Amino acid sequence: MTKSIAVFGVSRIYGSAIAKKLAEHSFRILLLTEDQEECSFLLSDYPDADIQILSCPAQSGWEADIIVLDVSEEDQQELIESIRSFVTQKIVLNISDLRESALLTAQTNVEALLPYSRIINLSFLENREGDLMFSIAGKDREALDETEAILEQIGFSHAPVDLIVTT
Repeated sequence: MTKSIAVFGVSRIYGSAIAKKLAEHSFRILLLTEDQEECSFLLSDYPDADIQILSCPAQSGWEADIIVLDVSEEDQQELIESIRSFVTQKIVLNISDLRESALLTAQTNVEALLPYSRIINLSFLENREGDLMFSIAGKDREALDETEAILEQIGFSHAPVDLIVTT
């Protein structure tokens, strides 16, 4: 079964990188944007990809199996409020800073706002060649494993840090 992945923040660096990598593979991609021009590069660069552009966060959250959040802290709470009832038990990838203090703060904030979702904090760093490498942390081992498998499938490599299972 093809996974549907909603990307909130396709205009940001990591949201865009994830959307591009997903478009190269057989995922259904739901992009949340009010400005369809932000996503036109994906539609033209990947004409065979299953990409749907939506302007309603609730519809995106409801239709997606996995949610990717790459939004500013200012926009995060409002966005989460609009999808909260639609993402129960779904994996929510919260893109956050790799620095430990920021990672723990981001995880705590999103977990408090989405207590019934399976929150995974996803951080990126660039290697010397400019390739993005990932690190993930979360409390749900199954969600960690699924996230890791998808990120590897679409071509991201592990950052030189261990998977972190938080308690």
